[in-house]
Amino acid sequence: MLFTSRIKNTHILKMQNQLDLINSLNRSFNISNEETNKTTAEQIGYQNSSNETIYKGSKIITPDQTIDEIWKNNNLDFKARKSSGLFYKDHNEELIEIKDYQAIINDSTGQLLNIPKNEYTILQLDTIKKVIESVSDKITIESIMNIDSKRFVINTCINDCIGDVLKDDPIKRRITYITSMDSSVGFTLALLDFRMFCFNQMAQVKNSENLSFKHTKSITGLVERLPQIIDFNKHQFNQDIQEWRYMAQKQITLEQANETIKELFQNEWKNKIVVTDRKLKLSRPKTYLDLVQTEKIKNNFLTEIDQNGCNAYSLNNAISFYYSHQAGSKNIKSESEKARIRTENNLYGKANAILNKSKELCLAI
Repeated sequence: MLFTSRIKNTHILKMQNQLDLINSLNRSFNISNEETNKTTAEQIGYQNSSNETIYKGSKIITPDQTIDEIWKNNNLDFKARKSSGLFYKDHNEELIEIKDYQAIINDSTGQLLNIPKNEYTILQLDTIKKVIESVSDKITIESIMNIDSKRFVINTCINDCIGDVLKDDPIKRRITYITSMDSSVGFTLALLDFRMFCFNQMAQVKNSENLSFKHTKSITGLVERLPQIIDFNKHQFNQDIQEWRYMAQKQITLEQANETIKELFQNEWKNKIVVTDRKLKLSRPKTYLDLVQTEKIKNNFLTEIDQNGCNAYSLNNAISFYYSHQAGSKNIKSESEKARIRTENNLYGKANAILNKSKELCLAI
């Protein structure tokens, strides 16, 4: 009995050692990938780490790569195909065919990507590739985020759409292509400004709503026509740079900054309560100071004040830095996973609206 127990314990120890080795290798790979991404990002002008450098499925693209190499190196060079013949077992253990749904398969790996209804239309990644190729004289691919081969974020910059707000503090305009194979998001195209000093996602370009298409029969044709409607207008970019410069010159007080933060997040605290004692059923009105982001944004603002002065631009940067670098649930331990969530939240989640509103409020101070 003792001998059997020792064998069992030895087996468990070996398994644990193997798991530790695998985890160690994964951490080493993630660190190596992150460092490579950070170095490449610095080469193209970004001066900080970001969600794009941290997420394990992300790669910053070197300028010398062809689009074919980019697609292959980031595992985008596959066809998604429909697979008929979905079945389930009924209570008699008989196989019953499911006729209203289809399986979507990665033709290269066999990975199951989705089980949508029959009306779902696949948008092949090759279609987006051809769109980017058709305007390759106007844009450059900067990064790819491949999320489990099911969701994809392709960040491109508009060539020559870059300008300083302050000395050595440039903003660059990007066109971001977002799509999925798992029905989590339709196709979306977004025009966004990024601050290169800290790799912050700023606001969505003024008068430019996200173009979003559902996976219906028309999606491929709609995406193919994108080059005709994308706004590459550098004049508009120069006007927007003037807005950022106006914010940088607009001196504000700490009280004005606090009032702006209050208004930005009023939906999260106004007319709400904080329970102070559950047993005694005691509570008090909730304030903006109770929000998890408030303290971090205030600290970010103090840092920005030291660097660029107490102005509206510093306040907007304090807010965008939080959503670009700091936001994340305490329950999620992986920094890579936090980076993924921040990216998707900023692009098409709740944070996207907050970043846009932040610019509006800071301009209005």
